[in-house]
Amino acid sequence: MKKIHLVKKIFPLLILSAFIGLPLATAQAQTPQALFQQANQDYQKGDYLQAATKYDSLVRIGYRSAALYNNLGNSYYRLGRVAPTILAYERAALLAPSDEEIRHNLSLAQNMTVDNIVPLSESLSARLTDTLTQALPIGAWSVLAVVFAWSALGLFLLFLFGLHTGTKRWSFYGFLLSLALCALSYGLRRHGENQLHNNPYSIVTVANVTAKSEPSAAGGDVFSIHEGTKVRVMESLNKWDKIRLADGKIGWIPSEAAEKI
Repeated sequence: MKKIHLVKKIFPLLILSAFIGLPLATAQAQTPQALFQQANQDYQKGDYLQAATKYDSLVRIGYRSAALYNNLGNSYYRLGRVAPTILAYERAALLAPSDEEIRHNLSLAQNMTVDNIVPLSESLSARLTDTLTQALPIGAWSVLAVVFAWSALGLFLLFLFGLHTGTKRWSFYGFLLSLALCALSYGLRRHGENQLHNNPYSIVTVANVTAKSEPSAAGGDVFSIHEGTKVRVMESLNKWDKIRLADGKIGWIPSEAAEKI
């Protein structure tokens, strides 16, 4: 069985807030890169709580990267904290969907959960779309869309102004192929962006919660789920979330019982 790996190299971080100070005293006199490396050292020394605290301090001031979330998940995994581990790995996977190490770590973390939910089978088109989207980063699909667009334009001009019948024929078919690949790349980029920015999933963060038939504690019990289970939030009403499990079950849980990925 593979082990959980620590990412030693920090990926480019997205700064969401530029002019705020670090909330922790340990971070106030350090650059984010230095704090990240210090957290790595704490992890390697076996001080997982200190490492998690430092990684989390970077997250809370607005820094985001797959490496940061992956290392945060590694630290929580060593501490045996189910929901924070899965949350961190899920967030890392959103930022780097094609990263095999992150997917492996997430799979290991999911073995920590109590619930054994058998998901409904997805349509072939949905599975294929997700597989293709995760094959490359969102930025790569954007680049490919532009490349194929320019290729289509060039081939179309060659078709219009080509002097030979053979040249016109293959340039026309090349134009159609490039146009189709451009549309595919653009569509996969949009799908990836939608998954990243409009993710409807949350992770249960309490030890266990009983889903109700309506958004009220007086509602009938529908099913119970435990910490670390991934749910799809369908709607929210009066501090209650209507959720759907992977097996199709639907119920209402208090909003504070789960945290958005």
